[in-house]
Amino acid sequence: MTRVHILIERLDELKAEFGDVAFRHALKTLRQRRLDNRHRECRRRFPWSKYQCLYQSQKATCPLCGELMPLLKGQVEIDHKDPNREKNFNHDDNLQLTHRRCNRWKSSLSIYEQSKKSGKSVIQCL
Repeated sequence: MTRVHILIERLDELKAEFGDVAFRHALKTLRQRRLDNRHRECRRRFPWSKYQCLYQSQKATCPLCGELMPLLKGQVEIDHKDPNREKNFNHDDNLQLTHRRCNRWKSSLSIYEQSKKSGKSVIQCL
């Protein structure tokens, strides 16, 4: 049983014992602490060599907007094409180098949601 499941059981006990107010407060605290960290070990900083490799393989073009991008720290970010992927989260076929603004615009949208938002086909978003 994981830590999150134990906390959920405890929250149910709190709700029964103290009512909805205590339950909402405990749930808010749980969200703030982000105790569900199943991808936490996967989310790490990438070495600069990974940025350079992606930059060369994409021919210096942002896949989200199609414009050329400079390889400067703070202006480019590594984006996960499918942020909700369970297996191979940081695998090379799930990574792309994008402008910082494009990555923030995309947020954590799946490829399907991204295609709906941008008006492009799913194939173009890949």
